[in-house]
Amino acid sequence: MYYSFCLFVLIFFGYSFIGYMVEILSISRRTHTINFSRGYLIGPYLPIFGMGGIFITSLLNHYRNDIIVLFIMSLTICCLLEYFTSLIMEKIFKLRWWDYSDRLLNINGRICLENGIMFGIGGVILVRYFHPAFIALLTSFSPRFTCVLGTVLFVIMFSDLVLSTYTILQLKIDLNIYTDKDSTMRIRRDVLESIRKYRFFHNRLYKAFPNITENKNVSKFQSTAERVKKRFQKKK
Repeated sequence: MYYSFCLFVLIFFGYSFIGYMVEILSISRRTHTINFSRGYLIGPYLPIFGMGGIFITSLLNHYRNDIIVLFIMSLTICCLLEYFTSLIMEKIFKLRWWDYSDRLLNINGRICLENGIMFGIGGVILVRYFHPAFIALLTSFSPRFTCVLGTVLFVIMFSDLVLSTYTILQLKIDLNIYTDKDSTMRIRRDVLESIRKYRFFHNRLYKAFPNITENKNVSKFQSTAERVKKRFQKKK
């Protein structure tokens, strides 16, 4: 049982890492610059690709010899996963993490035809060719090594998830809590403290999601932070 769990973790991490590399190559091709800040987690992995890989290989293995059905089903599963991931993350963080509104045949800017086609092609390659070889490689490891590596990777990814999520939630300061007539000092103190604590994550998020759409409170936070920094620099 524990071996199966650790094997699952290795598969999940493998596809999350591959997705991370694919994202880097895709963005680099578009922007002509290399940007390693992908996703909101610190580590080099994108869980949405890990889940996509798990879903496709688990649900579509029976269609591995029917390329058309495999392509359509892979496209459908991945687009649904991307759409609802975007929706859920927006509900939780009040932030729009990606936006495909400028791309052909998109739905609410959350998914688009271009990505769907790539998901379909990727699903065919994954199920027919890559996954069998990947599983053969992982199962060639000793059970002890698999359990140790799986445990280490699980602890790393889970800790990363907790830390990154907490940091993002801390960045979303709601300025409506300042009900005093003159709360400048309180706002200044809290904003500076947030900038000092979470500057690394804040900068990384904007590199990872340059087109991120924010709610009004986050926009107020940013403008307030800029005013505070300028005022602070003048006093220096």
